[in-house]
Amino acid sequence: MYPPTLGFEQAKQRIKSLVDNGFYSEALVTSAFTAEKMLRRTLRQIIVSAGFTSKHADELLSNSGLQAIKKQWVVYEPNHKTLVQIVGNDIWQKIEKTSQMRNKLIHGVRTYKDEDCKKNVEDTLDAIFKIKQILDRRYGYSGWSRLAIRRKSKLHFDPKVRIEDSNSESL
Repeated sequence: MYPPTLGFEQAKQRIKSLVDNGFYSEALVTSAFTAEKMLRRTLRQIIVSAGFTSKHADELLSNSGLQAIKKQWVVYEPNHKTLVQIVGNDIWQKIEKTSQMRNKLIHGVRTYKDEDCKKNVEDTLDAIFKIKQILDRRYGYSGWSRLAIRRKSKLHFDPKVRIEDSNSESL
């Protein structure tokens, strides 16, 4: 939808513009996308920070909706905190509700009243702002700047198994 270089304020303004012009369901879809994308980009940087290459991080996140991001977060988070522990349950509930509504809308399962969409967009915008602050404070990154790239793996610097050279003979 838009690149991270667009910036947080511009992304927020696009959502507000949709609401101001009466496009409530579109604003809902966009706000859910924005929250999910911010979390995915941050998780990607956490994975790269753990020593994986950027290509491997992309592969690990290739099929990651909001629930997959939540599930993977604890695996790669440096202190093994869950995503809900990081952002707080109240904020998580707002993001999750909007994501579920978005999924039902885009798959044609359900429609929602404009008032319901508008309320959830406002809640999600507030949650996105808070998540950005939390991620910036905790990791120094919240998905709104260019991604750092790692081309060479930094994994296995303290191996717990023997690592053979790929050129050595196998039995």
